[in-house]
Amino acid sequence: MNPALWGLATALSWGSADFIARFTGRALGPQTALLGMLGVSAVILSLILWYSPVPFVRDPSGWWLILLTGLGIMTATLLLYWGLVRGPVTVVAPIAGSYPALNVALAVALGARPSALDWAAMAAVMAGVIVVARAARSFEGPTGYTRAQLRFTIGLALGAALTFSVTIAVAQQASYLYGELQTVALSRWVSLLACVLLFLVRRQAPPRVPLRWWPWIGLQGLLDGGAYVALLAGSQGPGAEIAVVVGSGFGAVTVLLARLVLREAMTWAQWAGIAAILSGVAILSGLH
Repeated sequence: MNPALWGLATALSWGSADFIARFTGRALGPQTALLGMLGVSAVILSLILWYSPVPFVRDPSGWWLILLTGLGIMTATLLLYWGLVRGPVTVVAPIAGSYPALNVALAVALGARPSALDWAAMAAVMAGVIVVARAARSFEGPTGYTRAQLRFTIGLALGAALTFSVTIAVAQQASYLYGELQTVALSRWVSLLACVLLFLVRRQAPPRVPLRWWPWIGLQGLLDGGAYVALLAGSQGPGAEIAVVVGSGFGAVTVLLARLVLREAMTWAQWAGIAAILSGVAILSGLH
C-alpha cells in the first residue's frame, strides 16, 4: 500500500483510540483501560499472526528489542491515558504527538550533526509545545482545573512523548528483523504482562470491566494495535518518511475529536502552537 495511506491509517487509528481512552480511562481508570486494551489487541493480533502466511521468525538475537518495545509501549501509553483522563485533551494530545522531534534530539545526543533546517524544525516543535503548555492557563478556574493540576498533566504528556520517541525507534529496529505484525503482536504480550505486574506490585484489587464497556475496549485495542502495525509497515521500503510524516498527525485527530465532541474551548494560541508542532514534526519526519 502507498506509504501515505499507511500513515493516514496510523493517524486515524491512533488518534481515535486515544480519544476513546478518554472515556474508558475515566470510567474504569487509566490502568484498567490499558490492561483491557492490551489484552484484546494481544489476542486478536496473535490470531492474525497465527493464520498469516508470513513465516514466524524465531531468531533470538532481537528478543531484547521486543522486550524493550513492549515495556516502552506500556509505559508511554499509560502516561498518555493518565494525561487524557485528567485533561484537557487539546493540551495533552499535541504535546504527546511531538515525539518525532525528540527522536532527533536523541540522535544529537548520540553524536549526530543536524542541519540548519533540522534545528529550525526542532525549534518550531519546542516553541509549539511551550505555546500549548502556556495556553493551558485558559482552562484554569471556570473549567475546574487548577494550575498545579495542569502542570502535572503537561508533565505526563511530555513523559509520554519522550517514551514514545524511544519506543518507536526500538520497534522499527525490531520490525526489520521480525516484521511489523510479529513485532507488534509479541510486544503486546510483553506490555500486557508488564501491566499485570504493575497491578500486583501496587497490590491493587483485580480489575473489573462492566460488560457495557467491552465493545469500546475492544475497538480501542483494535485501533491502537492496528496503528502500530500500519506505522511499522509504512516505515519500511521506499517512501518510508511519508508514512511517518502523515502518521505523526494522530494528535491532530484526537484534538479535532475533542473539539467536536467534547466541545473543549481552544484559543488562537493553542491553534498556533498545534500548527507549529505539526509543521516541525512533518519537516523532521520527512528529512529522516
